[in-house]
Amino acid sequence: MKFKKPLKITSRTSSVTNGFVQAIIPSVEPSEDEVVEALNILGIDPNNMTCAYCARPSTDWDHLRPLVRNKRPTGYINELRNLVPSCGPCNQSKSGRNWWEWMISDAKGSPKSRAIRDLDVRVARLQRFEAWGAVEPLPLRELVGSQVWDLHWKNLADIEERMYQAQRHADQLKQKIEMSLREKGGCAP
Repeated sequence: MKFKKPLKITSRTSSVTNGFVQAIIPSVEPSEDEVVEALNILGIDPNNMTCAYCARPSTDWDHLRPLVRNKRPTGYINELRNLVPSCGPCNQSKSGRNWWEWMISDAKGSPKSRAIRDLDVRVARLQRFEAWGAVEPLPLRELVGSQVWDLHWKNLADIEERMYQAQRHADQLKQKIEMSLREKGGCAP
């Protein structure tokens, strides 16, 4: 069994960035009729929800088009026309990739890499779903104005810089603690 290494403060910067993006992305609640229509296009029984990508039991709603790319919002939001039922492994494997590139890639956990039998059928259903949704990214910066938009991302940059400063300070503390332990004959690396 591997010994787990402690995390660094800076190993959480992507979580903070994701929080900054998620905090500004609106969610549009679908009607029951919209959900039924979407599932019908995807060939999924509403009483037996399965993953649109591989047909395992679904556990999540995955964003077909990612909300975040290069640490910034893509312009897509939380809405049914950008969400498909997904199993956890597919959702995690796909991550922020484009769905169609990921599905037919050899990426670990992709439907192609797992030899999903009806891959062509699933891709075609997702293409129909995408055409039905006709979702375009929103010009988020234009909607709120550049001054307010830029301030939001400056706040993120300030927090990230503080995290890096805190990590440098933590490294100094850790070094002193390890040195003290070695001097006292204790367990230190």
